[in-house]
Amino acid sequence: MAETFTFKIEGAKAMDDVLDILGPKIARGLGQAATRAGAKVIVEEAKRIVPDPTGRLRDSIVIKAIPNKGREKNQVGVLIGFEKPESRYAGLVEFGTSHSAAHPFMRPAMDTKAAEALDAMGATLTKGIKREANKLAKGKK
Repeated sequence: MAETFTFKIEGAKAMDDVLDILGPKIARGLGQAATRAGAKVIVEEAKRIVPDPTGRLRDSIVIKAIPNKGREKNQVGVLIGFEKPESRYAGLVEFGTSHSAAHPFMRPAMDTKAAEALDAMGATLTKGIKREANKLAKGKK
C-alpha cells in the first residue's frame, strides 16, 4: 500500500490563487514539474545508498507520472519505482526475507531528504510561476 505524506506550506493559499489565474493547464504542468523535482531528490539519494554491487538495481530506480485514472483533473503526482526485472528484487532488498536481512534504502532516502525534496518542489514552482507570469504580462502589453 502506498504511503501518503501530508505537509503544510507557508504561502500555499497565495500560490494557489496565482495558479488559478494562470489556468488549469499551466498549473497542472507546473505541479507535475514540481513533484518530479522533489522525487528526483529522493531518487538520487536512494541510488546513492542502495546496496547493489552490480548497479542494476540502482539503475532501475525511476520516476514515472501517475496516470489520471481515478483522480481529479487537477491532481498531479509521480511514482518512484523500479524497472523490470529488478522491480521483483527491490522489495526483497528493502524489507529482507526469511533468508536475508533487510537493507533499507528507499525509506532512509525519503526520511533524510524530505525537507530537501520540498525545497526543490517550492523552487521549481516559484521559477515556473515567475516564468508563466512574465509570459502573461508580456502578452497583455
